Parts: sequence; C-alpha cells; structure tokens
Amino acid sequence: MSKKYEDNILAPDMSIEEFDSITDGVEDHVFSERYLARKEQMMKQTSQTRAKTSHLGIKIAVAAAALVVATPFVANAASNGELFARIWGKDGKKDIPAHTEIYVEEGKIRDDGTPASYEVNYPKVEYTDVDPETAEKLLEGKISTEPVVATIGDYKFTINAVVRDGTSAVVDYTIEKEGGVDLLNYSQLDNEAKGAWMNEDQNFFYMITGGHNKTYVDLSRSTKDKLYCTDYIAVTDSLKLELVEYTKSLTAIHKAEQNPDDYIKDQKTISIPKTDKISKVHFESDAGETIDLSAISMKLVVSGNTLGEHYDPQASCAMDFVGKVKITFKDGSEYLVFDEKYYDGYHDHDDSKEVANYAYLVGGLENDMTVVFNRLVDTGNIAKITVNETDYFLK
Repeated sequence: MSKKYEDNILAPDMSIEEFDSITDGVEDHVFSERYLARKEQMMKQTSQTRAKTSHLGIKIAVAAAALVVATPFVANAASNGELFARIWGKDGKKDIPAHTEIYVEEGKIRDDGTPASYEVNYPKVEYTDVDPETAEKLLEGKISTEPVVATIGDYKFTINAVVRDGTSAVVDYTIEKEGGVDLLNYSQLDNEAKGAWMNEDQNFFYMITGGHNKTYVDLSRSTKDKLYCTDYIAVTDSLKLELVEYTKSLTAIHKAEQNPDDYIKDQKTISIPKTDKISKVHFESDAGETIDLSAISMKLVVSGNTLGEHYDPQASCAMDFVGKVKITFKDGSEYLVFDEKYYDGYHDHDDSKEVANYAYLVGGLENDMTVVFNRLVDTGNIAKITVNETDYFLK
C-alpha cells in the first residue's frame, strides 16, 4: 500500500481515544457520517474483549424484574398505513439538500488561541411515499404491531412495531412522561446524522440492546410529553429494551468519577417481540462477492474486486472503500442508496453531490457492511445492484 493511502486510512488498531483526538490542536476538519460509522465499528471490535455493559459502562441485570403489559392494538391509533408512512415513507420527513454545518468544540482551543472547530458535511437525503398494500406484501405479514408497554419511574415506553430480517431490525416506539420527555437530545440535524443521543443531565438511561441507539425522532408528530421514535438497527437475533433509573444525574456521577452502578434506583429489561424473519434474496458479482437483501436492509460482503486496487485487508476497513451503492429495478428506475466520498477514487468527489438515502449504515469485521434502508425495497423487482463500479446479479 502506498504512503498516500496509509496517511488517509485510519488504522484498525488505532485506539478510540486516538480516533477522537484527531481534532486536537489542528486545523478545521471535514467529517461525514462515515466518521461516526467507522468509530462505531472500532468500538464493536474492541467490545468483543470486554464484559457486557451498556455504552455508559453500566452493568445491566438481564434477569431484572420488569413490568410488561401486552395490550390489544387500538384501532385507528396507529393504522398500518400511518405506521408504514412514518417508518419508511414521507410522514414527518422532508427531502434535504446537501449542506455543511460548522461546530465549535467546547473547551478546545487551538495554538493561536481561537476555538477549535470543524465542519460536518450532511449529504442529500430523499424519501419516498409508501403504499400500504405494497408494504404489507413486502413485509409478508411478519411485522409485530401488538404494543408492549413498560414503565419505570415517571416514564412510559410503548413498543408499537417490530420487523426483522436476521441482519437488521426496525423498532418503532413512543416515550412518554408528564411534564416533558427530557432523556434524549434530538433535532433535525440529529435525525440527519442518523440518531438522537442520550441527555446525561438527567437520571435515566435506556437502550435497545443489539442496536446502536440510532433513534429517529418524528419531529412533526412528537410533543413535549410524548416522543415518536424509530430505531433502525443492524442487529443480533435478540432485542431487549433496557431501562435504568438513577438517584442522581449521569452528568453528576461522571464528573465525580463515580460508578453509576452505585446510584441505580431501579432497572428493568423488557423483551421486544421476536417476529419471524422476512425473506432475503441473494446477489453475487462475477468475483463471487455477495449481497443478501430484504425489503428493509442489505448486507454486503465485498473484496478487492469491488473495493479497488488500494484496498489492503490488513490495514484498511472495507466500508471505507465503498462509496456508492445503487439498486436498479427491472423497469429502469433506480434507488441510489448512497453516493459518498471514499478512499479509492472519490478523493475529489463533490461534497454537494453526496447522497445518503439510508436510515443506518455500519461496517462489520469481515469485509462486510450492513445498510438499513430509509424505504421499503421490492426485492422481486431488482435487475441488478451496483457497488462502486461492480454489478451484482440475482443468484
């Protein structure tokens, strides 16, 4: 591998701390969402040698008692048409042009005394309408819509819908608290960055295990007391909702460098309904690289044929070399899943033309990459899938 590419690629053995500190005392950087996805892959790799904890280091007792109430699905409260439109359609969403935001890093100063800042490129995002009858067909009736309700402290969580394909899952739910739901930081930009994030200035933590806390908040439907949320997850087979209430805020606990476990007031683990998996179809390139795809996601296992001559499996991450994925349907229409800067050929790619028409993306540890779609895909109507410049066909 040439020195040019070694300088551009983040080494797999780089620590998380080194990865985060690349903005310290240097000029403005331009980060795309790939920064977050790449960091998450590294965290996933590191976590294989650690004890099971939450991302805050909180040990969760899986056997903890939980108040779980299964209730009948209330007619018209969330019809399938409305549900599908919220999860995979345009309900509460709008197409977004590519744009750049400048962020100032609190507490970080450059050598010249000015605040450290960096730019984040937000790619173009487009959504499509979803037809309820088509959605029912593509999901094969394997979506759970019987609500599961769990309460802890003043909070009420309701799991409204779950669908999975064995590679990924989508979980739709609401969070309620009288007086205001304040456990998430969320905004339009957070949605564009594929996830709200925990507000540690309160005394509560939750996560869907097996997922990544990539939560889309429906800003048009949500109110101060009730948030409509959807998690798009690259997932293991088991999903649980983990809830922890503390006697003081997480910010206070961390500032005092104390163990959060010592301040647990209550904790619960709720099983999320395990639905049958929707079907997948299998595509291959001439070199034997594979894509397994369902209506909600795709998993790519790629090699040097698609990734290009500069890819080195010993020194690089496969997802850093995947810059474009496009699905072409039999009628000639296309779904451009993403078109973003990558290392082998897109160095001069125009940021204003980047596209991220997906809900979530994450790299794996074995030349694989999972993409959760922001729409439903008709798997029976695909002519080919193109990754970079390589075509994959149904096998």
